[in-house]
Order: sequence, then C-alpha cells, then structure tokens
Amino acid sequence: MKTLPTNAQEVMIKRYALRDDQGKPVETVQDILKRASHIVAQAEHQYRDGQTPEQVEEKFVSLLEDFRFMPNGRTLANAGTGWGQLANCFVLPIDDDMGRSQDGIFNTLRNAVLVLQSGGGVGFSFGRIRPKGDSIGAGKGKATGVVSFLKIYDTAFWVIGQGGGRRSACMAVLPVHHPDIREFIRCKEKEGTIEHFNISVGLTDAFMQAVESNALFPLINPRNGEVWEKVRARELFEEIIQFAHRNGEPGVLFLDAANRENPTPSQGALEATNPCGEQFLLPFENCCMASINIAEHVKNGKKSLFAYAIDWEKLQETTEWVVRWLDDVVDTNKYVSAVPQLEEAAKRNRRIGVSIMGLADVLYKVGVRYGSKKGVDLAGQIMEFIRFHTLKTSVQLARERGAFPGIKGSRYDFTTANIESMKGKGIKAWEQPKPLRSYSSSFGQPKLDWKALTKEIRTYGVRNSCQNTIQPTGAIATITGLEGYGCEPVFALSYVMRTHEGAEELGQDFRELSYESESFRTMLARAGVSKKKREEIFALIREKGSCQSIQDVPKELRDVFVVSSDVSVDEHLEMQAALQRFVDNAISKTINFPANASVKDVEKAYFTGWKHGLKGMTVYVTGSRNQVVLETGETKKSREESKVQTTTKSEGKKLDVHYENDQEQFVGSPLVKVKPGEERCPECSTTLVIQEGCFTCPSCAYSKCSV
Repeated sequence: MKTLPTNAQEVMIKRYALRDDQGKPVETVQDILKRASHIVAQAEHQYRDGQTPEQVEEKFVSLLEDFRFMPNGRTLANAGTGWGQLANCFVLPIDDDMGRSQDGIFNTLRNAVLVLQSGGGVGFSFGRIRPKGDSIGAGKGKATGVVSFLKIYDTAFWVIGQGGGRRSACMAVLPVHHPDIREFIRCKEKEGTIEHFNISVGLTDAFMQAVESNALFPLINPRNGEVWEKVRARELFEEIIQFAHRNGEPGVLFLDAANRENPTPSQGALEATNPCGEQFLLPFENCCMASINIAEHVKNGKKSLFAYAIDWEKLQETTEWVVRWLDDVVDTNKYVSAVPQLEEAAKRNRRIGVSIMGLADVLYKVGVRYGSKKGVDLAGQIMEFIRFHTLKTSVQLARERGAFPGIKGSRYDFTTANIESMKGKGIKAWEQPKPLRSYSSSFGQPKLDWKALTKEIRTYGVRNSCQNTIQPTGAIATITGLEGYGCEPVFALSYVMRTHEGAEELGQDFRELSYESESFRTMLARAGVSKKKREEIFALIREKGSCQSIQDVPKELRDVFVVSSDVSVDEHLEMQAALQRFVDNAISKTINFPANASVKDVEKAYFTGWKHGLKGMTVYVTGSRNQVVLETGETKKSREESKVQTTTKSEGKKLDVHYENDQEQFVGSPLVKVKPGEERCPECSTTLVIQEGCFTCPSCAYSKCSV
C-alpha cells in the first residue's frame, strides 16, 4: 500500500474510520479501504461475467491502496454501517403546498432532514413556490414567498447540525423568471444569514439574450403561469453580478445548457443541483461519484527537467474499474428507507459521476502551465480520454447487465419518435462530443475510435444514464496527498495551517504550521537551486503564495508553477470550458478574480461562460468577503491591522455596520449564527479556502459540501 503522510492518515481516520463505544477509531487506513471495497463488491453476486465477487473486491482494494481513485466520502464512511447510505447528495422537489402533496414544503423538509441525518447534502429548486404577496386560497391572507421558507429550512438544518456529526450543506436554486428573484438575490447580503445553503440563480438563454438587447423580461407567477411584472433584464442581471462580485453569491446555473444534455428529458426538466453545483439531478436522484487521481497516472520517461508523461494505458484501466465500482454502488447503497423514491430514482437511471482530481499536480509533473494553450489542450485530452472509456465501459456493462431501465425516452433512445419528441424541446439524441477547439499540442493520447463506440451505443445502450462530472474533492484530495483539488489550480505554494495537534503542550488553542508544496521544493532541487536558496525562496512565497515575482526561481519553473491568483479569469474559463466539453453533467469550480476586479469584469466572465456552454459558474473576487479565504502572510497582516466595514442596503437606505475582528457578540437578524470576521473551519479553526465552488479547509479538508 502507498505510504501516506501523517496528516493525510489523520484526516482519513478522523473522517471515515469506524469507532468504538467511546468514540475512538478502530480502523487503519487500509481497514477503511478494505471495508468499503468488500461492501461495494457484494453487488457482483447478482452478475456473472467471468469474475467472482472476491476477485473484483481484490482489484478494488488494489486500486484504492495505490490511491488511483477515491470514492466519495459517504461511501468510505457509511459502507458496512447501520446507515449504509453511500451517496453524498440528493435533489428533492418542493411543491407549492403546505402538506397535502407528498412533495409539499413541509413533507420535503421532513425528507431532507432524514437525508441530512445520513450525512448527505440536498439541493432544492424553490421555483414552484408562489411569490410573496400572492393570494392564498379564498381568504385574505398573502403568501410570504420563497425566502421565508428558505429561512425555515435553514433554521431546521441548523438545529439538526447541533447534534454533531458531519455538517452537510444544501443548495437553493431559484429560476430567474420567479417574481421573488430580487429578494432571493439579496437574501445572503448579510454574511452569516442562511448559512446552511449555497444559493444559485437559474439563468435561461431567453434571459441572457434579453440582457444583451436590454429588453424587458417577464417574471412569471408559478402558481398560474401569468406574468407578474416585467423588468429590465439588464438591471436584474447587474444586481446578480453586484452581489456575486461582493461575496461570491449567488452563483449562476445555465439551465438551458444543462437541459440540452439532460439524459432523460421525458422524465422532467433539470431544475436544481447538489450543494456544489456539479450534479444536475432530477427529483430524488443522487450523486454517486468517485474521482480518478490523475496524478497517479504518469510515468517517468524523459531526461528533461520535467520528466513525466501521461500513462494512458494505466488511466484507461482505472477508468474502467471506477465505472464498475460506481455501478455496483448503485446496487449496494442502502437508501433512506423512509423515502422510497430515492432508491426508485437511483435504480431507474443508474446515474454515476466519474470525476477527476489532481489536474494541477499533473500539469506540474509534465511541465505545462495551468491555463496556457497547452494546458487547455492537455486538460481537454485527459477528459476526452476518460469520457470515452467511461462510456465504453458503460456500454460493456449494458451488454452484460442490461441498459438502465429508464432508457426509453432518453438521449440514448434513437427511435424516430423519440428523436422528434426531443427535438421539440431543443434536445438532440446523444452524439460524439467535440473539443473546445482543435488540439494543437500532442501528449501521446492513443487514438479514440468514437465512430465504433457510437455504433455500440446505438446497438446496446448504456448502463448509466449520466456518466461524468467534476466534483469537489477537499477531503479525498488531502488524503491522497494532492496539492490541487478537483480541476482547480493549486491555491498557494506555501501557506499557514492552524492545528490542535501539539498546541496544548504550548498552552495554546492552536499552533501554526507552514505548508509547502513538495512538488515545487523537489523541482527547485532538480533545477540545481541550493538548499539555502530554497529556504529563502519559501520565506518569500509564504508572504505572497506565488513564486512569480521571485527572480531566484528559474524561469522554466516560474512558467509552470502558477497558483490560482496567477491564472487570469479568461484562463480559468478556458480550462473549465475545455473540460465541460467532455463532461455530460456539470463542474464544480471557482473562477477567481483579483481584488481590483470590477463589476464589469464579472459580467464579462458570465457572458463568456454562457457562450462557452458552461452549465454553472461560481466567482470569487479576492477579499470581497468579511469571511475571508485563506490568506498569505502579506494579506493577513493587512487585514489584522484594519477594521472590516460592511455596507448593506435596505429599502433604499444605506446602513454602515462596523465590525471588529475580535468582537464576541453575534450580529444581524435572529437567523445569524456566526460571529463577524473570517470564516473558520468548525472542526480545526483553520481559515477556509474558496475553491471548487465551496469553502474548504486546507488543514483537515472539511468542506460545506465535502466528499
């Protein structure tokens, strides 16, 4: 088994090991991997393809022990336990009803609480709830609107969270044509309110086109389909942008782009995602995901400074086994029994999400800059290769086990009647995906026979209705020793972590440890930089996080070892777009802006993302939140010397509220449950990083929507 750093072992055991009656872990890292493999392989008993369940289990263990892939966190934590709930997240529907409908507001709240108790997160669309001020039946009462119910859900989830255990996040989505959209956009204006939800606005092509032409846009009452009012699309869009510029929320989802690739359009439209936005799901569907650690799929074959190349053969094998693992998870998952629709939805469409992590690490190893043209090419080629072999394996499983039961009326149903039916919804039958642009760089990728695969898909169908995603990987990336989470660039080459370990001996609550990029340190040594000079370089990097302004770093290293703040917005978007072409679901990623970015810069990025065909975007302008992200030494020093001023608008009045970082009192409305100041990890108190569309702890890997 591959040896893990001490910190990685501690994270894995703390998060996923079984415990005794005193709460002490009773498993090693190897025990955790073997337990999960054994449970998942039990699904093999119902299939016969020449391999025994024991042989499959042995292969699963081997791949996991080499950290070639990692399943999502609920699979590691819950496999073989009383819960047995192996999916990370779900989407639940909300009807405009207080309780008579099975999907009414409070029935769904009950279902959500049961999911949260099992450790899962939940996404919701609030788009069916009648707007604030609308009539209620024959009486004189008036509806309180979407945000009032969002606050009720948030409070309920806060109460549940007080019992300890995994803190799960939720996603609230509201379509841009809902009459309550402006109140929704502003609902997290005061930081700390509605803290258990990420919020996103569902944008449509019609809305974006209205923004371009500065046209009026109708807001529609979902109760009766009537126009509630007409607003200037550009004014509404600017308000979305202003709040995203201010604190990163709301995010945006491009609903039409998602529905053009909705694999099962006859079953309904996609309206909501899981908490971090990488999984568009129909009601009751779940996130069944695992991430390939692509940093483990390189081989040392060159004598140059950057000696590694992609090991395509190894990557193919891993991809094939990950598809099999996830298809087995669909069968072995013990779904929340009190909500039977969860199991029905999972087994009807058998959605899976083969994801990646460690893209930035691979770029460091092969000597390619993140965001460069070569970087965009390599990202596209890696994802195309994984997409091809994910589909090919799903076809093979369909031959052996049968296509997914919901295939009729899907994009994999090539009957004339179905093609015509989908055409009326603007949806095409499945076809070969194409790269963002023709590749100009070669990295030895084997030839992919898409024509033959297309013929197989038309003949046998696929086992899984949806196959690829790119998920947040905070915990599992930390466990595997990666520096880059998911498809993100590395956040910084050096920063400070705060930990409980050893602090008590010093009479402190926490002690500070300096994190340093092992990849960068190794390459400095390979480039002939002396040990003394390396230490001087890292002392400078701890102040800024980046090596770009340090002339003692050889240029060939500076050209490759970029971090998030070195990557331009356009480069972030190009990388996401290149990957999205070969991801049939969505991608969880943050587009980072420098502190001096304007509202217009954010607006331009949203339009670029929409035109690139992205399915969702999260932006973050450095320093825009009181609850700040991980800081370098330089920015931390500046912040500690100043007060934080928050300006909010309420009913046209400007309110100035001054916060001190060391204030003890709570502030804001009764629903505010955090103190002003930076956002700290609730488990180890390290300052959180905004990456992959979520807050993530760089020390213990806690995340609001962690896997």
